[in-house]
Amino acid sequence: MPDTSNELEKIESCQLGNTEAFSYLVEKYKNMVYQLALRMSGNYHDSEDIAQETFLRAYRCLHRYNPSYSFSSWLHKITLNIIRDRLRKKELTTQSPSYGHNDDNQSDYILSNLNDESAVNPENWQIQQESTQALLTAIRRLTFQHREVIVLRHIQNLSYHEMAGILHISLNSVKVRLHRARIQLRELLQRK
Repeated sequence: MPDTSNELEKIESCQLGNTEAFSYLVEKYKNMVYQLALRMSGNYHDSEDIAQETFLRAYRCLHRYNPSYSFSSWLHKITLNIIRDRLRKKELTTQSPSYGHNDDNQSDYILSNLNDESAVNPENWQIQQESTQALLTAIRRLTFQHREVIVLRHIQNLSYHEMAGILHISLNSVKVRLHRARIQLRELLQRK
């Protein structure tokens, strides 16, 4: 169980102007924010900008943070709002992702839970690598709302309740949207 009392102390210290306390929060959550931005945007450079903007916005709006919600959920919400804003302003394109040398890093992140047999057997590793690339491509082709729920549930491992709070929708809406997203994802993968 996370140490929320220490986190709340850091947040309160930040609200009083302690930037070192905020550095602790950035260090704790930077990977989570970056991974969410990367999964939603599909672009490494945009993801870095989005993550930086998320923490800047969080710092400026820290006085509005409600401690009855988890800080990570609040950061998820800020990150998704920034992505939506950029999509609306056409500053971000999440369609037709480009693959580059950094895609290996993204695949490695997903493949990090491979069993020992896959790591030893090159054929299994190659099959797993190709499956992962197909999955990443299919996720990027989902509609934004469907990509949101797939990423939050299956990559960020959030509960339905956390997702409902972040997305400002009912629990039933989360379940319906996730069901439809899985159907769309399955159809995309079957076409491949």
